[in-house]
Amino acid sequence: MTHKSKLAAPGLAVTLICSITLAACSQDSSAPKSAPDAVATPQARTAAAGLSEEYAKLRKQQVAQVDYQLSVNLDRESDRFSGTVTADTTFQHILQQPLTIDFAGGTVESVAVDGQNIPVEYNGHFITIAAQYLPNLQHAITVQFQHPFSKNGSGLHRFEDPKDGKVYTYTDFEPYDANRLFPHFDQPNLKARYTLDVTAPKDWIVISAERENRIEKKGELRHWFFPQSQKFSSYVFSLHAGPYHIWEDEADGIPLRLMARQSLAQYVKPEDWFTFTKQSFAFFQPYFDIDYPFKKYDQILVPDFNAGAMENVGSVTFNDSYVSRGEKTQAQRMRLANVIAHEMAHQWFGDLVTMNWWDDLWLNESFATYMANLSLAENSEFTNVWENFYLGTKQWAYNADQRPTTHAIQLPVQNTDEAFANFDGITYGKGGSILKQLPYYLGKEAFRKGVSNYLKELSYRNSTLDDFMGHLGAAAGMDLEQWQQQWLYKAGLNTIETSFQCQKGQITELTLTQTAPTEYPTLRTQRTQLGFYRMNGDSMKRVATLPVLYSGAITKVKEAVGLPCPEILYPNEGDWAFVKINLDPVSVENISKHINQIEPPFVRLMLWQSLFDSTYDAKLPLDKYISFLLSNGAAEEDINAVRLNTRNLGFVYSYLSQIPIASARRDALQLSIEKFIWEQLQQSPAGSDRQKTWFRAFTGTAHSPRALSNARQMLLGELAVDGLKLDPDMRWDLITLQNRYLFSDYEQAVERELQTDNSDRAKLNAIAAEAVRPLSQSKQKWLDNLSMHRDKYKLSELREAAYSMFPSEQIGLFNNNSARIFEVLEQINAEDSPELLSTYASIFPLICNKAGAQKLKDTLEENQQLKPTLVKALKNHLYSSRRCMAMGEVLAQNRTPVAK
Repeated sequence: MTHKSKLAAPGLAVTLICSITLAACSQDSSAPKSAPDAVATPQARTAAAGLSEEYAKLRKQQVAQVDYQLSVNLDRESDRFSGTVTADTTFQHILQQPLTIDFAGGTVESVAVDGQNIPVEYNGHFITIAAQYLPNLQHAITVQFQHPFSKNGSGLHRFEDPKDGKVYTYTDFEPYDANRLFPHFDQPNLKARYTLDVTAPKDWIVISAERENRIEKKGELRHWFFPQSQKFSSYVFSLHAGPYHIWEDEADGIPLRLMARQSLAQYVKPEDWFTFTKQSFAFFQPYFDIDYPFKKYDQILVPDFNAGAMENVGSVTFNDSYVSRGEKTQAQRMRLANVIAHEMAHQWFGDLVTMNWWDDLWLNESFATYMANLSLAENSEFTNVWENFYLGTKQWAYNADQRPTTHAIQLPVQNTDEAFANFDGITYGKGGSILKQLPYYLGKEAFRKGVSNYLKELSYRNSTLDDFMGHLGAAAGMDLEQWQQQWLYKAGLNTIETSFQCQKGQITELTLTQTAPTEYPTLRTQRTQLGFYRMNGDSMKRVATLPVLYSGAITKVKEAVGLPCPEILYPNEGDWAFVKINLDPVSVENISKHINQIEPPFVRLMLWQSLFDSTYDAKLPLDKYISFLLSNGAAEEDINAVRLNTRNLGFVYSYLSQIPIASARRDALQLSIEKFIWEQLQQSPAGSDRQKTWFRAFTGTAHSPRALSNARQMLLGELAVDGLKLDPDMRWDLITLQNRYLFSDYEQAVERELQTDNSDRAKLNAIAAEAVRPLSQSKQKWLDNLSMHRDKYKLSELREAAYSMFPSEQIGLFNNNSARIFEVLEQINAEDSPELLSTYASIFPLICNKAGAQKLKDTLEENQQLKPTLVKALKNHLYSSRRCMAMGEVLAQNRTPVAK
């Protein structure tokens, strides 16, 4: 799965302790055992949502093998679907305790064992079958069921396109929603084969892991039949149906299809999709030394999707927001290529070989994250892949690893709620980053060979982290135990800093110092690369590089003696290491003088980020950072550095809205940012990616009457920026901005746009525009909808309102409603939807005051029953509040003149 998150500010943004597992879990043994007294006795399952690791282990001791025959009936007019499933089950032993079958939120019409009906025992979460009805080692368990279509993007989701009224359905299951499609054993280590048939309207296409082998006409319906699939976990099973538009191609004999809803088809660029897909196949098959293990490869673009994409076997789903209604920037095209490669990597690592339990979720996602970037770097048109990795994934990881909610990469996962909460910057970003450093540590070929051997040995089975690390260590001839202990068991981000002495233009001594936060004192070993820079004419050029393996608190770098004395020394050249950088005083001074003269764009990118890190760490005053960026940022030509600087300007603009300083000073700083961004927008090359990047920054920071007037005139076509073509989504950015400040005819702007753009995206944008209005009635309406009328809205609509409701400058309106917001928190906590919990948590804005921080702290202490998703969100908001207040204290002590 590819994670997507809306970024507001770093504070809001974006364990090799192996749990006890059965030996059979990584071997998929199907031989039943006849001695029940040799097996642990399963205990009664708690009647609650979700699945615990403890019970999953016990059920694995009951079930040796299972295959499913699933029939589903889909009706375009109904809000429910129905079906029948038969689970051909082989048990490990004669059962002495009940068996449970996962099925959340549906209706069970009948349960039969070997064709004989038995009493239905169903509590809304799972079906229970008493042991007396399962007297043998093999049984066919049949369940007839109904279930509502989902409105929150999980299970089997139904979407009616407002553009043309056409209905589409699709599934999304990870980690524990496959049981919202049909009753079964929904845990990753009970892999199965699936035989599917589906009745659907005659104009629909039906998609699953296999291609259909026949279709029968039944009046206004069609009956689709699919052959038995290969063996895989149910969370990557799929069922998608609807009148999708189809494009077809092939990749070295692998059938490819791309599908999208009809109203979006005109915007899809299949040539990009198929090119990126073929390039990924061309890289992964020789890298893994295993041919693509499944029979076809479909990619389906779907609306209302909760993530970026999902790696269903042979039928990958993508959030159709990846389809732009205008021209993509090169960064957006790379993001699309990256997501395509990420999901394809999962077909081997995740689908072919699957984690035993969700404690290895990080490895599943981290591996796909790293491999996607490696694929693009070595076999695509893109030349700055690792710069993008640093800008996006790695910053997400660094930010997550400094929060109080950081955790070891490998950690126990007690239940599926915790698994959902662990889709975060540690799971994806840090894990991907430490996998990126392993080829430097083990050697590239040893890493590749270890991965290939792992996949070959464990194909179609389940595995643990020990299996993976064992294969890497064996391929490299290294003992990785110490490395695992340092990097996978322990949380926290280390910092390194260099110091050096020179004589006669050469280094005489160089020391690398490593520190760790007090809470996580582990000092680690890893390989980094030092970059040495000196001025040569008008340029700051790299004069030497030096790989260094450092460990402990102090590493004397003897190999540096005799190298040219640097004016700038960067301790992580090429971004080899996962570490935070403190620059030495000499380098800091020279960076302040020469940042635009440093030749390698990647180094400038990392130095710009280091500058912002110093501000966020309350070391560099906020106004000093702003002044430096406004004085030097216009000359920066590298698009990734421009993207980084616009993003960070948006962050500091938000902080200024709340940091307690004199109004005149706040206004001067914010106006300086607004003016600078508008100038860069006007001066950027016509139609360039740079221009589009500055446009997005403008819609996030414009606030003065003059800027808002410019925005309105651009929307109406009365003011043009040379070469900037407004696509529909850019127009909505301007409309939302107008509504955010109640500027001019803001309501009419929404109504006018809806007359020409009646798409689902337009409707979501209209919700955002209404929710962002600084009006009590707007906030009251959407708080009512979130708390009392959720059943009238799709989760995507509630999410749009929650994200938009309280921008930083509207903290007063949040305070006016905070009592109710915290009260509703307890009500939301009772809901059986992690997606809803994370949506509601996004309603909290940046809070930069002691009273607000105290309320967050009290809420956490007084509500010990909050679910992991909410606990994590509130802790992170509290952390953000404290960081913002620290930044305010430093700003209050400094008065740097604002660059004009």
